Amino acid sequence: MGKINVYLPDDLEAEVKGTGLAVSAVCQAALRSAVDRIVGARAGDPARGAFTPRLAAILDKRRNQGRPVEAHDVVCGIIKHGENLGARLLTSFGVELPEPDPTPADGGDAELTDGARHLLEAAARLALELRHDQVGTEHVVIAAAEGADPLHADMYRALGVTPRLLREQLDRFLANPWTTATVEPEPDQGFLRKLEAELHRLADEVQELKERGREH
Repeated sequence: MGKINVYLPDDLEAEVKGTGLAVSAVCQAALRSAVDRIVGARAGDPARGAFTPRLAAILDKRRNQGRPVEAHDVVCGIIKHGENLGARLLTSFGVELPEPDPTPADGGDAELTDGARHLLEAAARLALELRHDQVGTEHVVIAAAEGADPLHADMYRALGVTPRLLREQLDRFLANPWTTATVEPEPDQGFLRKLEAELHRLADEVQELKERGREH
């Protein structure tokens, strides 16, 4: 049988010893539950992954699009849905969302790509870290910003929407669901300079191709 060390704060250690808990059994049960949730999330299983009904419906709809579901498809589905906590996090930073998509979920069965599985797994780990009972759209958005979906991570970074600010704003929403407080983004100037340089490089390439076309 394998062995894992569990470190506790001194006060909690004293309380645990005082209750006479069977620490090994309790830890095994908690870890079994956590692992099952992460494995379920990775498989895109709403029940085992403990997805919220909204996340399950959004994922279901994306799986009905007739092609494998990418990580950015999941995030785009959250954005297009509009009426969920993940989308609300983004709008609190001044991000403008498209018109909500009114089409209901149709029970799709398209496969999830490795990228989508990785994103949902990261969202499940985040929910467990935050001690939330379910995995919701907000966890997916934050996981994407933390790099689980590189496409949206770069976009958020360019807008100054950092994982730290997203986490802080989520705490505000959970403490007061009716708050309308907005957040000032923190643009990464170094990243913006690199992005600008890349855009200039692409523009130069396009101009060069146009000139070659005129020569021929």
